[in-house]
Amino acid sequence: MMSRNSATAALSLPTALGWDFGDYPYALEPLTLPHPGEPWLADGTAGEDLTESCRELLTAAADGALVTPPATAPELERLFWFRWITGHHISFVIWRLIAARLEQLAAGHGDRAAIAREITEYVRAYSAMMLYTGSSTREIYNDTIRPSMYRMHSTFSGTWAADYAAVRGLFRGRRLPPVPDGEADALAREIALSQRIHLGVAAKLVVDGRSLLQHLVDNPPERQPRVWTSVFDCYFLTLRAPVSGHEVLAQLLRRCKAVAMDLAANGLYPRVADYTGPTPEELCTPETLTCESELSDIVLRVAALATGCPPLR
Repeated sequence: MMSRNSATAALSLPTALGWDFGDYPYALEPLTLPHPGEPWLADGTAGEDLTESCRELLTAAADGALVTPPATAPELERLFWFRWITGHHISFVIWRLIAARLEQLAAGHGDRAAIAREITEYVRAYSAMMLYTGSSTREIYNDTIRPSMYRMHSTFSGTWAADYAAVRGLFRGRRLPPVPDGEADALAREIALSQRIHLGVAAKLVVDGRSLLQHLVDNPPERQPRVWTSVFDCYFLTLRAPVSGHEVLAQLLRRCKAVAMDLAANGLYPRVADYTGPTPEELCTPETLTCESELSDIVLRVAALATGCPPLR
């Protein structure tokens, strides 16, 4: 069980410099989210302290001050495990941010064009997180990561993610939300890119070429046992508690900083990693390669967007 001090630190804002995520570089922290359906995000949630913390993060990144030692070959398993868990944590928060904006559109609140642009940015950030979590070598994925899911449950599936249900329709491309015509094409392109990246990452890592989120996603069970979502949360170190939007966004900032430091030190594909086999065609398109090259910038943009921090001039 976490101590009170550890739990408080995991919900606090990141420091401006230095690795302060977990107990050492590429360590983990639990993520605390509200239960699905509980309101958590409202206008003005960020607050000046979050905005200022994000501004410090952007400044440090621009100055090249986000420095941590690169992972060595013996540390690769820990690095890719960090990416697997932490990248999923960011994805869970992104899903909630998208769901909140979809609710705004459905209720007819706010500037529809601005909300559509936010959703498009968040969809792109989710694509970036799929590339990030999928950056493991095939050997480490199949020897370490995938078996760990099987040990939790023999039919472990991404469909058990409690926060994904609210955005499943969007990512499956079934129907675009009511966005202005001028924003619809950009959103549709990002959704299509996320689908291609999902397929590409699965083809790269999984022996049978199918990701866990693809299993049953087209025909999810009508009634999903609550224990499945609990197993999913347990595996991904996700706690459910009545936390505020401020605390959720502080946790997002902590993870965005850690990911930015990792990418600055190691790149998306670390030099000491042994990548064998061909790269799937879905990961070789110009759109995917652009997303890869911009990954660090995308992570910082989503932090700024979520906290209301304007970009640096």
